[in-house]
Amino acid sequence: MHAAGEETRKNREAAAKLAAEAEAARLVERDRRRGERAARWAAVRGFTATHVVDVLIYGIAVVSFAMAAPAMASYGADVYASALGGLLPLITELGMWAFAVAVLISRVRTPGRPVWGLQAGVWVFGAVACGANAVHGLNRGWGPAVIMGVVSVAGVIAHQLAIASPPRSRTERQRARIERRAAGKAAAAARAAVRTAAAQIDAEGRARLTYTPGTYRVRRGRLVAAPADPDVPGPPDAIDREIAALLENAATGPRPGTTGGGGEPIHRGPVATAEPPAPGEAPDPAPEPGSEPGPDAGDRTAGPAGPDRGPRRSRKRVGPAGTSGNTGSGTPPRRSRDRLWTELQAAVVAGDIDPATASVEEVRKTLRCRKETAKRLHHDLTGND
Repeated sequence: MHAAGEETRKNREAAAKLAAEAEAARLVERDRRRGERAARWAAVRGFTATHVVDVLIYGIAVVSFAMAAPAMASYGADVYASALGGLLPLITELGMWAFAVAVLISRVRTPGRPVWGLQAGVWVFGAVACGANAVHGLNRGWGPAVIMGVVSVAGVIAHQLAIASPPRSRTERQRARIERRAAGKAAAAARAAVRTAAAQIDAEGRARLTYTPGTYRVRRGRLVAAPADPDVPGPPDAIDREIAALLENAATGPRPGTTGGGGEPIHRGPVATAEPPAPGEAPDPAPEPGSEPGPDAGDRTAGPAGPDRGPRRSRKRVGPAGTSGNTGSGTPPRRSRDRLWTELQAAVVAGDIDPATASVEEVRKTLRCRKETAKRLHHDLTGND
């Protein structure tokens, strides 16, 4: 009897333990399910709070589609006298919604891509849906026709106005306008650079465009050299290379008479040099040792003629093909308009002419051309008469 009672007690304790474990597991599962439901509702509430406009607009769209699609299905079955006519809402309702969703996806994935074609599809299919629903309602009068037509396109119109094309602030509109203007000006400068670029042809006939770096303005589709900002470093030129070579020689300390970085001898002082003779002209004979300099000796040195020197000798330069550079009237040979424009740009780059303050007379004197030609070049350079 004692052994049987002990066995019964143990069985009762084991059963109670199993029941307690099952109850604990049930409570844990209940708490887990409650937590999952609370998390889902929290996510729904958070999404609703951050997308209030989306929820309202898409709610209107769902109601609009639910009211218009069955009406169009029954109307299509009557018109086509077949069950296939029930597919009419796939063209009228889903057609405009396909383009509406395409507009939204295009603006999200590729913001710079134009969407006017997709928007045109939205309005075309929207007009088709509105017309078909209005014709369906016209059998019962003008009132039902107008109501059915408006209801069919109410959802897509709200979607395009509030979601696909949200209103922008004034600052955003101004920024977008400035970006469009900057992009247009950069494109115009690139087109002008391509138009005036030189072509380099290799031995196999392949062409490669070469450009001249610098600061330019675009005037009438052409690049006009503009004065560079002194605070902004420009592309290195010949003067920059000479200065770099002199600084390198000064740092290394070359001896007088040695060769610098440019391959020229280094001198430690100014040296008077003779002007090279013009083409077709014989060089001046060297003076005899111990003889006095003649009246034209001042013309052969780099310094200016002083009061005790004779008048400078006027040299007649000889142009190409043995022709004289100056005519009898003292005017230079005829040059083409393109050549004069190239010389004017070279003068601007060299700093001889400032486009901001240049006058017609300054252009005429620099290029030695007629006043009418100087006026036209001055107008092309500054845009002013």
